[in-house]
Amino acid sequence: MLSLNENIKEILREKNLTQKKVAEKLGISECSISRYLKGTRIPQEEDARKIADFLGVYPKEWFPYSNDDGTEGEAPAQEVLKPSRQSWEQLRTWPEAIKALSTTHTISVQDICQILHAPRSWVNRYILPHIDKIYLPDGKRAGKEVNTNWKEVAAIQLGKDMQDSTWCSKEDFDNLILGSILSVTKQTKLIPAELLVQDKKAFAAEYEQYTQKIADLAKALNEDPLAPMEKYAELADLKKQQAMCYRRQLSNEGRQIMRSNLPAVMNPDATKSIPVRLPSVPIEKWIFPEDIKDFAEIEENGHRYFFKNGYIRIVLSFIDTNGNAVRKNFYVADPEAMYHKLVEEYVLISEEVWQMYAIRLMSRR
Repeated sequence: MLSLNENIKEILREKNLTQKKVAEKLGISECSISRYLKGTRIPQEEDARKIADFLGVYPKEWFPYSNDDGTEGEAPAQEVLKPSRQSWEQLRTWPEAIKALSTTHTISVQDICQILHAPRSWVNRYILPHIDKIYLPDGKRAGKEVNTNWKEVAAIQLGKDMQDSTWCSKEDFDNLILGSILSVTKQTKLIPAELLVQDKKAFAAEYEQYTQKIADLAKALNEDPLAPMEKYAELADLKKQQAMCYRRQLSNEGRQIMRSNLPAVMNPDATKSIPVRLPSVPIEKWIFPEDIKDFAEIEENGHRYFFKNGYIRIVLSFIDTNGNAVRKNFYVADPEAMYHKLVEEYVLISEEVWQMYAIRLMSRR
């Protein structure tokens, strides 16, 4: 049985091509071509594709093939290269490839780019070397079709859009992401103000009184276009008093919490980051900061929106084949977000303080 490099040599002889010609055409060093042919070096995925396209064949044709009855035969068109982190030489029969594309290899490079908010070059560098993938050649070279368009064949057979040529193992991708987590932390907790008061009903009654006063004054101002500015200042003051009225009815725990260092939205770095469990949220649902950069809540210098809404921060660290590392930050909404029962007023406290008082506060809810 011929080896891989012997098959390549055979194809070059048939096409009357020298190592030098191949090297010049492909932009691969002649030394590398020589090593590939000697079998002392295995081509990386990029070089393998260049060679395949240049020769007008695909790696399925670089291997000898035997028919079911044991006789030698021509490699069937139903075989396709499976570039892999273990070995680029591995092959998968077409039925196996189709099954994988419909079950395990269901995430494309384009999908990964969207999930990680990264360009294809970044994904090629930091993600693809670490996960299993199937490459579907489109059979084109220099814009012309010279061989079977496997991407199109797969699309027809699977009955779905196959715009991307590279499809990856979803399990490998998920495991890579989870294995790349550097930290999962939380700085703040947004809680209903009613958790901090001694008498919730009394607090609700006082809050409602303010609501009525605010509504009456707002109505009067709406009906009087000539109302003095003092009335508008009075309305603003009433709203401020309403938002702070819970402080007059604090429980013992509430007073202790309010004496702690409350988070300062304008200085989030001053609040300690506390390690927390990774929430059970699909990777596709993690929020990238740039997703909401147009929100009015997002200030120019960073992540205050996430800070003042108690989000969990996930820091990922990816490493390329040369050992270079890069980080990406994502956010997830608090999976244990709390909602009011009586009064729609909330207070931002630190996650550290919340963990200290959570049991006592919740026992009185």
